[in-house]
Amino acid sequence: MISVLFIDDNTDLLARIRTFLEKTGEIRIEPAHSIKQATEKLRGRTFDVIISYEQQPDVNGIEFVPDMNGIDFLKYLKLQGNTTPVILLSRRGQNKIAIEEVNNATEIAVPQSGDLRPQLMEMVTLIKQTMLRKKAERELKVQNDQLATILSATPLGIFQMRNGILEWVNGPLATMLGYTESSLVGTELRTLLRTPEEYEQICREFLIRKDATGLGHADVRLVKNGGTTVPCHIQVHPLDPMDITRGGTFIVTDNTEKQKIADELHESEAKYREMLQNSQSIIIRMDTQGTITFFNHYALTFFDYTSEDVIGKNVVGTIVSEKARIQHGLSMMANDIGFNAEGYAVNVNENVRRNGDRVWIAWINKAIRDEQGRLTEILCIGHDITDRRRGSSEVRISTDTWKDMVVADTDVKEDVFDAVFHICTEISIEGREGKPVGTTFLIGDTKNVLEKSRQIILNPFEGHRPELRVVTNDSLRENIKALAQLDGAFVITGDGFVESVGRYITVDSSNVSLPPGMGTRHNSVAAITSVTHAVGIVVSQSGGGITVFREGRILKKITL
Repeated sequence: MISVLFIDDNTDLLARIRTFLEKTGEIRIEPAHSIKQATEKLRGRTFDVIISYEQQPDVNGIEFVPDMNGIDFLKYLKLQGNTTPVILLSRRGQNKIAIEEVNNATEIAVPQSGDLRPQLMEMVTLIKQTMLRKKAERELKVQNDQLATILSATPLGIFQMRNGILEWVNGPLATMLGYTESSLVGTELRTLLRTPEEYEQICREFLIRKDATGLGHADVRLVKNGGTTVPCHIQVHPLDPMDITRGGTFIVTDNTEKQKIADELHESEAKYREMLQNSQSIIIRMDTQGTITFFNHYALTFFDYTSEDVIGKNVVGTIVSEKARIQHGLSMMANDIGFNAEGYAVNVNENVRRNGDRVWIAWINKAIRDEQGRLTEILCIGHDITDRRRGSSEVRISTDTWKDMVVADTDVKEDVFDAVFHICTEISIEGREGKPVGTTFLIGDTKNVLEKSRQIILNPFEGHRPELRVVTNDSLRENIKALAQLDGAFVITGDGFVESVGRYITVDSSNVSLPPGMGTRHNSVAAITSVTHAVGIVVSQSGGGITVFREGRILKKITL
């Protein structure tokens, strides 16, 4: 239904037009009998389209002077920032009225008398087109705003150049070079290089160094505000592959840290090639007993140590809490996380900084073996995924980099997913009374989930007030963790209300294909998410792994 604010000039003709539009069944009319009255209605409501007279007619030969005519009304809307499309009804002499869509310069002539239906059907079509065009414009603006936000959030510098002139830059590039975005726009790219010869050189390098996707590559030192330089790697998607100077989109990576590590490890470049490729990560090498043999610069800065503080020391007592020594030996941990197999294993661990701050690190670990195939060292590459909640000392695992992928196109709110995920991490780490616990959560598309499952125990939440069943309420967390020991799944609405506990999934899982090692709980959740729009999270009783499902697929698997 299209909502239309119809400003009537109190004549029979406009009354006929309004009546016709109302009878189409596709348009909902909100009448206003003057432009002044219309401005009052606009203060509290929004409409898809506004239809207004351009000028009220003279009455008995006496010129009528309204409080505001149609053109003044358009100026008023623009001043108020109101972008609602406007259609003006303008009189053309005594025998005709014109319907004009202002933004698109469309005009339909309507006679004052006779059969108006053909022209008014055109008007209905015009209203629909106007509304759809405005909707498309709004969606395009939202997409552009989202793209601008993404481009500003990336750590990479990005700029667009045409004929040697920077036409657009993102915030990270301006910050990297010490300028504001506005001061860089309109400048020549060659002014950011040390010499004119360097500009010619990188243009040639872009043409020579192309990857399989057609992107040109070049390494260069860009001049910062103040005269110092920053080593960068630049990729370009050119407008003309044969002439870089015509312009394109350029992606700039700050290679300062990478260059520093490359200089320090120049004599042993081959040995530390993997580290150079991950220079912005925490990189550690240790032997099978946990003695640290290498700590990269980023790791030293992150954990607030010097090389003398950590080289030759054990990870327990430095970046691993002392209590970990009681929980497990490092050599056993090395076997547990998969070092017997070639390739990589991924673990999420709670680590500790020098000042005692707890942090969550996602570790990519690789076994280093001698010629006889024996494990001699462990290469650990870590990424900080800590989410410290405001106003709380609680340290949690951040989902910021991947939760959008999970909740997109579902009715699941981000804060609801976060709350359930963090309850799962606590269940995985703590278990219950010292024993491991496995459980299942199904979030969103509640009606379909309930139809495809059945209750196997009395529902502990049945009959409770909604405000007592909100999963984002921290006071409910311990109750949920206690109930996780029961058989069956939790069913939670997309906006966070716990609907049921102890649901048995009745969907046939025979068509589900999951990696080896996944049990009945995982197969059932994969099956129900394949036929609903729910998000599923499974905490494995054996090992405590957390698996996130969507549309029958594994989206994320985390081992704590």
